[in-house]
Amino acid sequence: MDQRRALLAALLCLVVLVVYQELIRRLYPPPPEPAQTVTAEQTSAPSAPTTPPSAAATVASEAPVPADRGAVVPIETPLYSARVSTVGGRLLSVRLKRFRTSIEVASEPLEMVEIAPSSAPPLGLRFIADDAKVEDDTTVAYAADQPSIDVAEGASATLHLRGTLPSGAAVEKSLTVSGDAYPITVAVRADALPARFTHVGIGWRRHVAAGNPKDPETRYRSAVVLANDKIVHEAPGAPSPDGPKRFDPPVAWAGYGDHYFLAAIAPEDPAKATAVVNPDPDGLQILVSTPRDTAGGAAFTVYVGPKDVEILEAADHQFARAVEFGWFAFLAVPLLRLLRLFHVLTRNYGIDIILLTVIVKVLFLPLSQKSMKSMRDMQRLQPQMAKLREKFKDDRERLNKEMMELYRRHRVNPLGGCLPMLLQFPVFIGLYQALNQSIELRHAKFGLWVRDLSAHECYPWPGQQPTLGCNDLSVLGLSIPVLVILMGASMLLQQWLSPSTGMDPAQQRMMMVLMPVMFTVMFVNFPSGLVLYWLVNNLLTIGLQWWTNRANA
Repeated sequence: MDQRRALLAALLCLVVLVVYQELIRRLYPPPPEPAQTVTAEQTSAPSAPTTPPSAAATVASEAPVPADRGAVVPIETPLYSARVSTVGGRLLSVRLKRFRTSIEVASEPLEMVEIAPSSAPPLGLRFIADDAKVEDDTTVAYAADQPSIDVAEGASATLHLRGTLPSGAAVEKSLTVSGDAYPITVAVRADALPARFTHVGIGWRRHVAAGNPKDPETRYRSAVVLANDKIVHEAPGAPSPDGPKRFDPPVAWAGYGDHYFLAAIAPEDPAKATAVVNPDPDGLQILVSTPRDTAGGAAFTVYVGPKDVEILEAADHQFARAVEFGWFAFLAVPLLRLLRLFHVLTRNYGIDIILLTVIVKVLFLPLSQKSMKSMRDMQRLQPQMAKLREKFKDDRERLNKEMMELYRRHRVNPLGGCLPMLLQFPVFIGLYQALNQSIELRHAKFGLWVRDLSAHECYPWPGQQPTLGCNDLSVLGLSIPVLVILMGASMLLQQWLSPSTGMDPAQQRMMMVLMPVMFTVMFVNFPSGLVLYWLVNNLLTIGLQWWTNRANA
């Protein structure tokens, strides 16, 4: 019995730990991981073949803002609309046509380029050699080879921008876009660069405001870098006293991310590329550098689009690593694919979540029945166990021995009720992560008041911000989180129907109330899709318990 209680306690602790960690992760942006910093001495040192120190100084510098952005070249594809300025060859706008700014049908397509309040240069894609004087951010007026680009699905086109650097060197920036993919291939080449300029890079400067911890759209806003096979986040804020942070090779990509979208630069050869990230009051600056080729240039892949696993995998360059499913990614990804398969038939992700929960429950039905049978067997032994506790209350060693003998005679495994639950636990967490990270749930309607499965329900607590687009069901002017309340009530009913397993009656009554209350409070800020999953899972468990109890009455 002591072993069973210990295992049950460990299981409850594990559940609480996972839910607590997820709650903290959602309320606070990921803390920046340590990375090598660029000191003042390194910035002034001569250029090295593998790490351009002065490039970090370029990212940290404040470039003047041009009064005239020059001509604007519009780019239209079935997936997005972009605008490119001929001054500096910068991307002024990237609007994703398949994603809206808000849940409202009339809202604008989502804009991925955020202009800083100080009107600092936006998503730059600026050419930089490893010297602060060789860059095209605001100084080069390019000539475009065509006034506009309109790409049909399945086709591709290239925009050539040609200009002259202040040093007199000719520079060319080519942007190749596709009609059925988000990645943009950016090639830069500069003639007559001095030999000391060993690296070429493209850098972005983007306004990234700190995310609202209650807003699923912004809570994860940060610079994100995949370097040395690790994902590193750098939150926006004031400049670091230690200077910009440099990431040595290999660097697969670097960019900006939030919960559902990614804007990142990937070099052709990660093994030779470096990245520099520098927070400033206007947001974040990023530079990705790679050794220049014999023509004085380099090529990069720029991804600006959704964190959709299939789209990111098709884009290559390990962009799919931006979707962080945690330890159980090997389960979360197949479950997410199954969810999308259901959606082809139902066209409602709320129904898809219900179907997926039912499928998982059916697959684990034998384990669930075995667990309930073990719990019933333990319940039948309760009178005899109570007598043994009374008889050997002063001899704990003898009590444990008699208990084990009782289990042996009746062929009861005291751990039989918990082990099947532990086997199911990774699948439940994998499904939870799949729903939590799924961009498919963004602005996905279920029905009635649930207009967005990625948003939480409105609740009448202090500090509630109605502008966050929560799912609001008001009664007499009071917002009621119905799904969360139903989920808590289902947990309470599930605890009440569960057979007694030898726990002290007072402890059992406490757990019957404590667990539902704790989960209700934790789930109040969780997306409605996750609450729906947990509610359906509880209802299926209640049905199975009721049927089992009636069959064995």
